[in-house]
Amino acid sequence: MPHTSPAAPERAIRHRRLGTAPFLAVLSVLALAACDAGDNQATADATHVSVEAVTVASDVVRASATGEIKARIESDLSFKISGRVISRTAGVGDHVKAGQVLATLDPVEQKADLESAQASVASQEATLRMTSSVLNRRKTLTQTGAMSQQDLDSALQQYQSAGKDLDAARAELETAMEALQQTVLRADADGTITARDIEVGQVVQASTTVFTLAHDGERDAVFNVQETALSGKAAPLSLEVALVSNPTVRALARPREVSPALDTSLGTVRVKLAIIDPPPEMTLGSATIADVVLARRERVSIPWQSIFSKAGKPAVWVVDPETKTARMKPVVIERYDASKVVLADGLQDGELIVVDGGQFLRENQSVSYSEDQTR
Repeated sequence: MPHTSPAAPERAIRHRRLGTAPFLAVLSVLALAACDAGDNQATADATHVSVEAVTVASDVVRASATGEIKARIESDLSFKISGRVISRTAGVGDHVKAGQVLATLDPVEQKADLESAQASVASQEATLRMTSSVLNRRKTLTQTGAMSQQDLDSALQQYQSAGKDLDAARAELETAMEALQQTVLRADADGTITARDIEVGQVVQASTTVFTLAHDGERDAVFNVQETALSGKAAPLSLEVALVSNPTVRALARPREVSPALDTSLGTVRVKLAIIDPPPEMTLGSATIADVVLARRERVSIPWQSIFSKAGKPAVWVVDPETKTARMKPVVIERYDASKVVLADGLQDGELIVVDGGQFLRENQSVSYSEDQTR
């Protein structure tokens, strides 16, 4: 049996301990390397996207249209007789006073008619005086028996006929005087000439419009609106009009008149808005735009590029900030605006949606994004 010294077992145990330490160190290194490899693999699988936090904001539904400033009352002025224009003292844009002369016709014919009517009246007055004298004389003779009742009745008829002829002559005289007055066209109110259709030397017919006069006073904004825009039953929340040339010039307005007739060529309806306290800059004929607030609600608005389709219905990619994975969530679209899509339902305030890079995603896809985008 071989001889073993007492120190031999201790050296064996120490040798085994020294051999185990390097092995454990190698295992630790391998484990750390495996963890790093897993992390790197997870990072490599994550798709980088741009996200945006959803916010609920006041959504204002607006409508607009362009129109023109017009006077509340406009009148078409015309001569009541025919004739040749010999003077015109007003033009488009001129402000005139009530009774001011705007144009005149050649009065030669009307003056001749007036002189003839005056002569006729004078003649009938003479006839009436003569028949009156005859009647009075015959009354005296009848009372004395020198003349019959038949002669008296004849004189009475002649007197009555002369009186009626005088009334007719006086009526003709009034007509002739009125015709002479109609050779002068006057403004019927204070206002501004907005249209003119005559020139000196032109022959105009009776009742043909020669001037359009916009009366001073209240102003309207007139619009031609598509018929479908008037289908809503709710009244607008607010209504303003502004100048196209200077949108800072604004004024409140209210609906005053909606035409019952449809312009079949354009498919539009004429709408008149009464302007409340119009500023001086809103002159006649100025182009204006109406700003109508139809509704105001709390809605979510998202960029156009966020919209995708799931089973044929609109949806968006939503990111879970805890797991940093994306899933597709259906949404209900209220309407499409110029730069945003307004949602009626589907998203809550604060949810993260993908606004760029969604075309590369699949359900439960790991994503990465900048934390600054969520603030």
